[in-house]
Amino acid sequence: MKNNKSIAVKARQKKITPIKTEKMKSKGSKKVLKQKLSKSPSKVTTTPIVTVQKKIKYMTPSKVVTETLVTACLNALEKLTTLSNKKNTIFGDETQIFMEIRCIKILKSKGNVRFTLPNSTMASSGEVCLITPDLKKGKKVDHDPTVDHWEEILRKAGVTAVKTVLPMRQLRIEYDQYELKRRLLTQHDFIMVDTRVLNHVSHVLGKMFFKKHNMLIPVKINEKKDIKKNIDVGLRTVMLRLSEGQTSTILVGNTAMQQSLINENILAIVRQLKEKFPGGENNIRSLSIKLPLSLSIPLYLTLRPSGSVKTIKIKKTKPKNYKDYEDELTTHIGCTVRVAPDGTVHLKRKLNQSDASDIEDQESSENEDGEDKKDQE
Repeated sequence: MKNNKSIAVKARQKKITPIKTEKMKSKGSKKVLKQKLSKSPSKVTTTPIVTVQKKIKYMTPSKVVTETLVTACLNALEKLTTLSNKKNTIFGDETQIFMEIRCIKILKSKGNVRFTLPNSTMASSGEVCLITPDLKKGKKVDHDPTVDHWEEILRKAGVTAVKTVLPMRQLRIEYDQYELKRRLLTQHDFIMVDTRVLNHVSHVLGKMFFKKHNMLIPVKINEKKDIKKNIDVGLRTVMLRLSEGQTSTILVGNTAMQQSLINENILAIVRQLKEKFPGGENNIRSLSIKLPLSLSIPLYLTLRPSGSVKTIKIKKTKPKNYKDYEDELTTHIGCTVRVAPDGTVHLKRKLNQSDASDIEDQESSENEDGEDKKDQE
């Protein structure tokens, strides 16, 4: 004990620091760590990361489909048909070329949209039929004078495309069977109808004429105006038959036409889709061209979500003299009926509780009077 005290006294005199052991070092490091932890903040603040989604701009067909793209697709369609074993070679045979339009939101009703093209889609060997109204109406009236009348008018106007003139009475009498209607469909490649008898012709011929693209095309024929101009516009008119499905096809041309003419027709249809297609260009999912028995070559495709497109309703134009007639019904008390020109009938009931009770009292009194009369007899 004396030796230890003497060593500590000598170390103080000589100012010599004592040697630290391992236990002393570990205690000192723990104190340093405690001091560092005490200086660090008690709560750690984290800033939230906000992700900003960029708005995607979807291109419309009028901006994407160009002349160079259309020519490239037509060249690809030509190579596709030449590689196949089938006989229909593009730009050598007169086979029809279609544009396939696929929509985003499906239409809930049917309709027809009219497109006017810069070039006619009719084949060189095609025959044109013109259905006209009758000069005199009646069952026993002969239709030959009406045929001669319209043929003379077309001859004076210089119209050479129309081969046959078919009056409305002749259509009803001679084409009343299904086989005869089918023969009329196969004999003519292009059937134009005067707008005055268009509804009657569609009811007589039926729905099989709406499946072909060059059938029942409306034309305004007026004797006082330029008939040749109206018929030329009719030959360049194409109908888009809108069904309840997602895809619809429209005629663009035939393989015997020059490539530049087909190119002009395709670009003209793409320009008119913005105004005439239901829902506009935003409702178009894809555009492609194809032959009747070939694969489709895409022109345009978009990934636009269906939520960005509004609900679609086809606007149907009504004629000037379109009026609904409404009147009371004598067979149903307190009811009114409204009849439209197309034949649709709408029944309305306007009855209050007091009126209904009065009607029931009248009916019960009438029944009692009838029973009293029977008992007296």
